Amino acid sequence: MTFDVWTEKYRPKVLSEIVGQEEIVRHLKSFVENKNLPHLLFTGPPGVGKTTAALALARELYGDENWRVNFLELNASVSKNTPILVRIDGKVLRTTFEELDRIYFNRGDVQSIDGGEYVEVNNLEVLTINKDLKINWAKAKYLIRHKVGKILRIRVDGGILELTGNHSVMVLDKEGNIVAKHAKDLREGEYLISFVTNLNGNKTEIDVEGELYNVNSRTVVLQKMKLDEELAWAMGLFLAEGSIGLKEYTSGQLIYTVAYPKEIKYIEKIKELAERCSIPYYINLTSSGFNRNRFSAIQIRLLSTQLVRAFRKWFYNGDRKNAHTKKVPGFIYEAPIKVRLAFLKGMADGDGSGEWEEVIRISSSSKNLLIDLAWLGRISGIETSVFNGEVRLIWKDSMKYKKSDLLPAKPFIDLFEKISSKIKINWRYILRHQIYENKDKVSKDKILYVLKNVDINRLTKEEKERYYKLLTLAKSDLYVAKIKRIEVIDYNDYVYDISVPGNEMFFAGEIPVLLHNSDERGIDVIREKVKEFARTKPIGDVPFKIIFLDEADAMTRDAQQALRRIMEQYAAVTRFILSCNYSSKIIEPIQSRTVVFRFKPLSKENVFNLLRRIAEGEGLNIDDEALEALYYVSEGDMRKAINLLQAASLYSKNVTADIIYEAASVAKPKELQEILNLAYSGKFVEAREKLIDIMIKYGLAGEDLIKYISKEINNMNIPEKEKLEILYYAGEVEFRLMEGGNPIVQLGALLAYLGLKGLKK
Repeated sequence: MTFDVWTEKYRPKVLSEIVGQEEIVRHLKSFVENKNLPHLLFTGPPGVGKTTAALALARELYGDENWRVNFLELNASVSKNTPILVRIDGKVLRTTFEELDRIYFNRGDVQSIDGGEYVEVNNLEVLTINKDLKINWAKAKYLIRHKVGKILRIRVDGGILELTGNHSVMVLDKEGNIVAKHAKDLREGEYLISFVTNLNGNKTEIDVEGELYNVNSRTVVLQKMKLDEELAWAMGLFLAEGSIGLKEYTSGQLIYTVAYPKEIKYIEKIKELAERCSIPYYINLTSSGFNRNRFSAIQIRLLSTQLVRAFRKWFYNGDRKNAHTKKVPGFIYEAPIKVRLAFLKGMADGDGSGEWEEVIRISSSSKNLLIDLAWLGRISGIETSVFNGEVRLIWKDSMKYKKSDLLPAKPFIDLFEKISSKIKINWRYILRHQIYENKDKVSKDKILYVLKNVDINRLTKEEKERYYKLLTLAKSDLYVAKIKRIEVIDYNDYVYDISVPGNEMFFAGEIPVLLHNSDERGIDVIREKVKEFARTKPIGDVPFKIIFLDEADAMTRDAQQALRRIMEQYAAVTRFILSCNYSSKIIEPIQSRTVVFRFKPLSKENVFNLLRRIAEGEGLNIDDEALEALYYVSEGDMRKAINLLQAASLYSKNVTADIIYEAASVAKPKELQEILNLAYSGKFVEAREKLIDIMIKYGLAGEDLIKYISKEINNMNIPEKEKLEILYYAGEVEFRLMEGGNPIVQLGALLAYLGLKGLKK
């Protein structure tokens, strides 16, 4: 079953389908008729048709065939939990954007953007691809963040990726070109780009001397340890079967526990390593698991407080040191490939099942550790996939080919059809499954075999260019990962982006997925990417292209100044459409160069009519109370209302007001009215208890709750003067909440204020 994002599925495709903005539509149609267009500024609240109007205008102006190549839409970001492999000051770290936020946004050089922030990151590198499709490190320039309400969760073969609908991912087009595509335009069954490669490393020793703190004189002091295959294997086994013991500053023990007698050989290997490093140890039999009546396990305890402290830092996240917080230390990613493989072998020997160099399943209660292992395998020549509670290392599977050996068949078949007479073998027989059985992927081995048998000397210049491009792709470490499911989820937090100058691509996700560099609002993109697009000639009979800048009020002033100059320089071949919520945040020189269209909030009738049409199209039953609830929660934002209706449809095909409030995690108006009336009547304790119950029931943040409480204050049956005073105080409470005030305390203060007002009557 194909999953569609309803906001895109039911988005008007032509101007005449747009409702509630009749005067604006009339003007835009006249632009289409005359094939002429000034620079435009669309301003108004969210979800009223600004982006839709720009897209529909482009379709009608250029036609269905050409509008996408003549229209550039900018803005995007990924979620805070998105995994990424980076180098900071030359040291490798598998982390998340949330952790990068803590590293970089706590500094004093953060630059504010209306709606977001960015910071320069001169010491940060990310994984990307070069022009030869080789995996390599590239320097980043900016880390950017802003807040959004909803994101897409995309499940692909091997893992999950979370990002906004406007974020572009890299895909292969029908000719084998790597191109950007908005996440909102993706569908189940399509493919994203990933890799399995052998990334060189040169880390051969690690510093342990820095872990010496108050160690007594009898403790062996380690300075450096040789990072070889034996030590790496022992470290991998520690992540699987090890634990630490540390009392104050003495008596530190590194403990390995394995099955007895089956795994005694592992104890022997740890013993040899300890003796090589002059680390004291002792071995004892013990019990393990559910078998407590006999000695079913054997332990070796390494007596080195210094080493214990090092392992605490290297192998655990945060203050808690248990199985849930284990991680792969950064220096393992920097080690030579054979050392990394030894580390993975240690993990597999401890917590793995299956056959090494075939398929191995490694279990762990630490999701971060599973993702660490997935990335480690990917840069060490092993295909990996992340599942619930386990990571799989795949050399070969039940089919003849690994997934990482496969590429889309169509680009290659299209070329082979065109140059068929210049191929020396029966290529159609080799690719018979792809041609006659509609299999859409093909192994690199088959592709390379056919390409090897092409008579290159007979190819035209254009055919040679395409031949070598596809040959480079087939020889590369890239492959495609199939999209299994796309879903819209509530988020309400920061999303992030990384600017990679001169490349515009980076890998991120539970497994590495190639994303487009979407620093769409910063200085460099305005000066480089927009400039590059503006220089090219339009396709078709319209003499200009369109650049659409969404959330233009979130651009820096420097970026806006750069944009103003580009608008002047390329006015003959390019038109700009800027979209924003607040036109006052657009600098005057840009406003004076645009025709401003002010989009008004949609009427309740318009919202209801469209929601009824969607409900009918999706086979839903929706009553008037549910429509009222949708309008109440969305506050006239059509996009929010549609997303909420789609979320509610997952609960039931009979959509009611109760389901809407539950799906939106918003308290019902009558519940809030009851709390306010209780407080006003002097029943403070009862009102506060109900308030806390609602916050827990719906998972509401204080900032969200105060907004809905303020709406209901207007509906209270009290004098207008008192409403004004209470609303004024509610504004103070909202300010305190935004500044980090405790929500229970601040909202409780508002209820107390209501009670005082009621007692005075």
